[in-house]
Amino acid sequence: MSGFTVSRLRSKGATSLKALDRELWRRKIPHGMISWRYLSTNNPQTAAHRQMFWNAMSGVPKPLYMALETILWLKWVGLYGWLALFRTLRLYGDTLRDKRGISRSRQFYRLVRISIGTCMPPRDAYLFGLVEHPERIWNYVSDSHIAAFHKWRNSRKAISPEITSRLANKAATTDLLLSRGIPMAPIWATASTAGDFVFLDALRKHQHLFCKSRSGNRGLGAFECWQRGQAIEGRMFEGDALPDQDAVIGAWEALLQRDHALVQPVLQNHPQLAPLVPDGRAITVRCITRRCEHGIAILCATLEIPAERKPSDKREAYIILSVDAESGTIQPISGNAFPLAETRRRQKEMFADLDDQLPLPDWQVLIQHSLSAHEQFSDFWAIAWDWVLTPSGPILLEGNNGFGASLPQILTGGFLEEL
Repeated sequence: MSGFTVSRLRSKGATSLKALDRELWRRKIPHGMISWRYLSTNNPQTAAHRQMFWNAMSGVPKPLYMALETILWLKWVGLYGWLALFRTLRLYGDTLRDKRGISRSRQFYRLVRISIGTCMPPRDAYLFGLVEHPERIWNYVSDSHIAAFHKWRNSRKAISPEITSRLANKAATTDLLLSRGIPMAPIWATASTAGDFVFLDALRKHQHLFCKSRSGNRGLGAFECWQRGQAIEGRMFEGDALPDQDAVIGAWEALLQRDHALVQPVLQNHPQLAPLVPDGRAITVRCITRRCEHGIAILCATLEIPAERKPSDKREAYIILSVDAESGTIQPISGNAFPLAETRRRQKEMFADLDDQLPLPDWQVLIQHSLSAHEQFSDFWAIAWDWVLTPSGPILLEGNNGFGASLPQILTGGFLEEL
């Protein structure tokens, strides 16, 4: 057996072990909702959940997949589901009792039916208002099952692997959309472990850099760094400080281990928004576009403002406000979106600092560019576009087709309601 073949086998084995660790040992909940209703139903929402569950890991042989899901189901209904249920009831139970008059005992009973009975995380049951209206459960998709939903929803229209890989590759997406006249965050360099890019030279030249993975999502491994005099410092995307040069270089090397790294400038906030974040962290607008019968339309939009980080925050905290897609004016997010009093207080204070009658700068330009960007990837059912509103206009950071489900459904209703 050749050395090349042995190397490939080892690589495949390591990849399989990582997948097993991620999808079985670390995961605590099945990849989709599970219910006896799957055995016989004419309800289109329930049928959609059944398809999502069955095809969540389409590359895995079905006997192995069912064994995996059985183990995950036993983990959830035997231990982790109950732990999550009691923890969530302790956090949100009194608030719902005081606001809606639903006793904690009735909440507990409904959570058992929803969370243990169908494998819907209890936190999502509160966010979607399902503790009040459990009959609506099949209209919603949990973030724990969102990968299966996106796979199912996009499979309803064939998408070529080339298009999928192009959207996943941030450098390729940048080149394509720039050629279509859409303003993109510049990429100063693309680096890899095998290349000759000298990170510290680039930092000394530009003084302030933002570095992220070429193909990652959720900002995994991304960081910002700067040089002031002889001091080099930085901050991870999640909010953790990089206090010195060694920490910054460590973050850079860790980023290179994930994939090729993109080196970009740090964008400045528009003067209308800049006072909200005195330390200059970027305020982003997430505009989600979707494919519908009449073409491409706006699903929802939000303004995401970095909050002052407290010692108790495990990662970067954001204050999120809804944006009216037509007018660009800011609106508070009402309902069940933020059950915790501290989160509601932060949102209320930030909303008071904004002029809710003044539209966000260059709003119609951002909307038109978002729609145009989706036209280049029109086979995807929906894409989340992340923008920074700068003094020179909106700049697109990236697009993601695997975005989280919670907030869009809180703003617009369950993804499956329209079936």
